[in-house]
Amino acid sequence: MNLRSLAGSGATALLVGLVVVMLIGQQLGQPILLGFVLTGSMNGEPANMAPGDGFVAVPPALAGDVGEGDVVTFEARELQGGGLTTHRIVGETDEGYVTRGDANPFTDQDGPEPPVQESQIAAVALQLDGEVVVIPKIGLLVLGMQEAFSIAASALGGVPGLGGLADGDAGTSMVGVGLLLLAYSVVAEMVGGGRTGRADRSDRSERSRSRRSETSAVLVLVVILLLITVPATASMVVPSGTNDITIVSSQTPSGSPTVIERGGSVEYTYNFTNDGFVPRIAVVEAASTGVDVSRSGLVAERGETASSTVTLHAPDETGAYVRSVGEWQYVQFLPVPVILSLHAIHPFVAVAGINAVIVVVVTAVYVAAVGLDPFRFRDRDRDVALSDRVRRRIRKWL
Repeated sequence: MNLRSLAGSGATALLVGLVVVMLIGQQLGQPILLGFVLTGSMNGEPANMAPGDGFVAVPPALAGDVGEGDVVTFEARELQGGGLTTHRIVGETDEGYVTRGDANPFTDQDGPEPPVQESQIAAVALQLDGEVVVIPKIGLLVLGMQEAFSIAASALGGVPGLGGLADGDAGTSMVGVGLLLLAYSVVAEMVGGGRTGRADRSDRSERSRSRRSETSAVLVLVVILLLITVPATASMVVPSGTNDITIVSSQTPSGSPTVIERGGSVEYTYNFTNDGFVPRIAVVEAASTGVDVSRSGLVAERGETASSTVTLHAPDETGAYVRSVGEWQYVQFLPVPVILSLHAIHPFVAVAGINAVIVVVVTAVYVAAVGLDPFRFRDRDRDVALSDRVRRRIRKWL
């Protein structure tokens, strides 16, 4: 492979990789490396982010303390039905942050959205010299890929063996397929050295023709790792999140557990049940003001339930308030103190650490049992590329 071809393949792999990372972040509710806006609420001074524009997303643990002037992506509770929203912090109260889109005349808290808590912030937009680093239109590429995959998933629903594709979550399926295709394209390019046409292939040496009839053991390993780590990651991230409880601070006590005498408190039992096959850990913590958790790390074996006591406090002023309890779940592939230490840095650091253990163990077993020598296949089509043979099989099915 010449330098120009290598640079082109590298640039393509980088672009696809960034898009796939953005898709993963969208599915996990956590921008990874890059985020993007969908509406025009930030299309004003000073950010000037039009719909589809992207930005560099810095994890809150790395961004440090946030304050007025920072542009943050947070998990909204009420805005547009809830979900990730990117707005600027314009103030701070005892109950949380006040946010507003640069193009909006009113703050989010002038409407139904309660003050934003630290736990709701998923990312902080990178700013240089006080200005957000904007990547024009990259989000449109992500949305285009989502739409194309949804259409393809519906079309492939009638193909034998692919009926479940259209029935599932198209976004999640797209992430898995995108990762597999990215891994295959990069590894195949590195192993196969590229192809320049049928005439050129006919002039290749016997060694080169033989190589086209091989399947890389590294590629197989990558596929296996993806098939294991993607579901493992989903099993930890999908059930995690924040539980919101609306309490009423009242002048008089009430029999309702959510109506609390002003300045008072109420306790309830928080249960975590492990329905999986391996031991799991749940980190339960306060995700807003007015919440105390007696026991943060809950460990449960298969089929067991672990409990903690959560105390909700009502302020001295009467009215309705939101109290939030956060929960993050992890499979116990690391010692409990290690997982808790990684979680203290950031939940996704703990997920990455657990996935790293899975990758190391699976790779060690695979290399010891199989090795990394290419798998060789002998047949009449030995000088036909594996990708060409796959396409022929698909045409036969259709």
